[in-house]
Parts: sequence; C-alpha cells; structure tokens
Amino acid sequence: MTEPASLLEEIRFGYGPRLGWPLAPGGVDPDRVLAQLTAPDPAGDVWTTVDLATRQATLVEGKRRRQGKPPQGTVLDLRIVARRDQTGFIARPAAAGLGFVERLVNLWANRMTVSAVGGPVLFIPPYRDRTIRPHIAGRFADMLRASLWHPAMLSYLSQNSSIGPNSSFGLRKGRGLNENLAREFLELHSMGAGYDQSDVTELARLLAGMKSDGAAQEMDARAVEPGDKTILHARYGEGVAEIDRFIETAATRPETARSVGLMLARHFLADDPPADLVEDLSRIYLRNDGHLPPLYRALLSHPAAQSPTLVKLRSPQEYMAATLRAVGLTGDPEITPAFRKTGTRLPEVIARMGQPIFAARRPDGWPERAQGWLTPPMLASRLDWAADLARLTGDRADPGAQARAVLGNLASPLLLSAVAGAEQRWEGLAVLLGSPEMMRR
Repeated sequence: MTEPASLLEEIRFGYGPRLGWPLAPGGVDPDRVLAQLTAPDPAGDVWTTVDLATRQATLVEGKRRRQGKPPQGTVLDLRIVARRDQTGFIARPAAAGLGFVERLVNLWANRMTVSAVGGPVLFIPPYRDRTIRPHIAGRFADMLRASLWHPAMLSYLSQNSSIGPNSSFGLRKGRGLNENLAREFLELHSMGAGYDQSDVTELARLLAGMKSDGAAQEMDARAVEPGDKTILHARYGEGVAEIDRFIETAATRPETARSVGLMLARHFLADDPPADLVEDLSRIYLRNDGHLPPLYRALLSHPAAQSPTLVKLRSPQEYMAATLRAVGLTGDPEITPAFRKTGTRLPEVIARMGQPIFAARRPDGWPERAQGWLTPPMLASRLDWAADLARLTGDRADPGAQARAVLGNLASPLLLSAVAGAEQRWEGLAVLLGSPEMMRR
C-alpha cells in the first residue's frame, strides 16, 4: 500500500482526490509519486480488460458457428465486453488508487493512438492494458516496439495492406506500399522532426510484410520488399531483427528525446511548458538510454510542478473522473443505484464533451492544448454534467466542506462564497463541480 498522495499530487498528477480518502501534507513529493509505478492497485485492476487472444478466439468461434461448423470453444458476448470497455475508460481512473499510473497509461496510449475511426475497436482496450501499461516504467524503445507490432496498430494504420512492390505477391498482384504506419511512427510516435519523405518511403519498404497475432511477430515472405533500405542515412536489410534495430535507432535519436520531453511537460504542466524543463528532459532521456522514470522524476521535481496555480484544462475523461471522485461515485456505474435510476450513460456524456471513447478522429490522438476542448457545445456539456451529478449526490454532504476537501486552498474565495450562497445543497455542489478550478489541474 502506497503512502497517501498530497492534494496537489492528486490534482496535477492524478485525477483529483477521492471523497473521504486521506491526503498527505505538503506539495509534490517525487519519491511518493514514483512509488506508484511499482505499487498494486486493486481498485483499478477491477477494470482490467479481456485479453486480445480471448477476443480473437471469440471472433473465430463466432464465424465458425455462423458457418454451421461444430463449436470448439466458448463465445463471449462481445457486446457486453465492449460496453464494459467503454465504461472502464472513465470508471477506472475514477476508482484508481494510483492516479499517476492511470494518467501515464492514457498519455502514452494517446501518443501512439489506435482509434475505432478506421480501426478495430475490440482490439483497443487490450492494446492499452497489455501493450502500453507494462512499459510506462521501462524504456521508451520497448513501448515503441510493442505498439508498432500490435495487431490493433497494424490494422488501424492499414499496415496489413502494405505489400512490397517487388515482392512475389506485389509483382503478381500489382500491389504496393502503404506508408501510413511508417509516416506516423516517424512523425507522431518517435522523432517528430529530422526526417524526410525518402525516410518515410524507405521505412515503409522495411515494414512491408509485417504480421502479428499479438503473441508473435513475423514477416510474410510473400510480401517482404527485397533488398537494402536506407533510412536516416543508415542501411537496413530484411526481417524482424532489422525492424527492431531501426526502432532502437529511432528511439535514441535526439529528435525523439526532445519530442518525448515536450510531450511530458506539455501534458502535465503547461500548454507551453518551460523551455529549460524540455531541454533537461531531453538530456535526461538520452543519458538514460530512454528509460522513462528518470524523466518523470525531473518533471516532478521542477518548480512548475509545485505551483499552486492550476493552468492545464482537464480532458473530458480527466474531468469526469475528477468529479466522480469528488462526490464519491467511484463504484461500477453498471450497478451503482444512482446511475441505474437515472439511466445516465457515461460514454454518451463524454462524447458530448468532445471525446468519444476509443474514437480519436486522427492518428495524433486527443488534444493536449486547452483550445481543443473549449468549443461552446463542449463546455455546455461539462456544465450539464456538473448539474446532473450534483442532483444525484447533492444531498449527501455540505458543498462548502466538499469544496475544501477536493480543492483545499486552491479554491478561490469567490468560489467558496458562491458555493456557500447557493439556496440548495445540490446547487452549491453544481457550482463547485462546474467551476474553473474543477476543470483544471
């Protein structure tokens, strides 16, 4: 069991304090936050998803039965699995005891986005839980490799249709390369700069023929592009080992170091983060061979991490989780009486706020800057959610006491006055939940 986090740690590096849970004194303690990386989290693990192999087996078994073939295994109700996947996207961070861990999982999964817009939605939750989550405290190169080879990524970025034009299959069928995965790997997943179109094309030639079932990686010899490929002024041959060698090269580039440092600083501290921090994180990344915990420590130790000013706008997921934690609704929404009574569907609410679950519109994922969440309909949906949640729970406690519990001295005098001055308890709670302070971290 980890030591309780401080209020500022919960807000800035987690999903906000949970009603009734103890808080540690003081500001951000890097050792205390980093201890979460190796601690168990039974409350969050309740939402661990059905694994990829089971989902794939269910799809195969369902096809067999539709064809009238004898059953060979159990068929899950994938509609129930999908519904729980979606609910867990909000419910897991709301329930989690290790908020920093959940933030990291969502951050890295967003950097290497797999979306249901053009992709296999049933493969996304195991991609997040069993490809991203195991690597958040390891080397970035290992996360890059795991994500690149995952069936969800290969499908989402159309790598399955990329055929070496000079391969036996390409020559016979007249098929060619698909550069989507090569381009997004260089632009979004790793470097972000320092390459050109020839590098994209050559990387696409190297990746042609990739095959993975989630357990093993191999190349389809019929689709592999023969011959050497020159990427970033280095020569590569063919096969899995050469792809892995390139991943290691890309992961250790200074452009990748700076891209990772900027992403971490922007996500946790400011839309336009301190330049000195970004440079420090870049140097630390290169000095530590891409091991991520030293970067987290530098981030947590920077003076901006201790600032009492809340400057980052919470994403819809973060905002919904924070408000659920603030009112103590952290159980399973499928069986929680308050939700069952009203028919409130969390996936529908978060979609109205602008973040339909597992359906980022582009490969660069959800916005990290506030402007991406500030349209009038999105903000109106947040206020509607605050009012609805307050009506569900507003008779439980004094809203002024709740404001002090979830915001402490970060609550402005104006907010405390408005909460206290409301005619009914639920209205005071609605003011709190819809306040700028609750929407920021």
